[in-house]
Amino acid sequence: MGLFKRTPKTPPVDPAEVAELREQLAQLRAELASINAVDSEQSRRLEEVDGKIISLNVRVTQIGTEVTHQLGELSSDIDALGERADTANADQVRLANEQARYQIAFRQDLAEVAELINKKR
Repeated sequence: MGLFKRTPKTPPVDPAEVAELREQLAQLRAELASINAVDSEQSRRLEEVDGKIISLNVRVTQIGTEVTHQLGELSSDIDALGERADTANADQVRLANEQARYQIAFRQDLAEVAELINKKR
């Protein structure tokens, strides 16, 4: 049974390889720390930008609502002015017609007076 208890031989470890591996491991750790720092900075900036976008969205919504209300008020005012203009135009037409009737009646009266004066002469 002595043949089965053999332990495999481990290859000899070169101290230079171990030192090189340790150096590579230190470089990888440094790169990972640098990447993590950049990643956390980018995450912080992304959160900051996200917050600004949210506040801008709220502000734009408020302004949009206010502008909508103001446009509604302006529309009502324009409609009221349009009704006034229509009423004023109708009133002007009525007054002009009435004035024309008075002028015609006045001229007829003048013509009758002139005719009476001419007959009496």
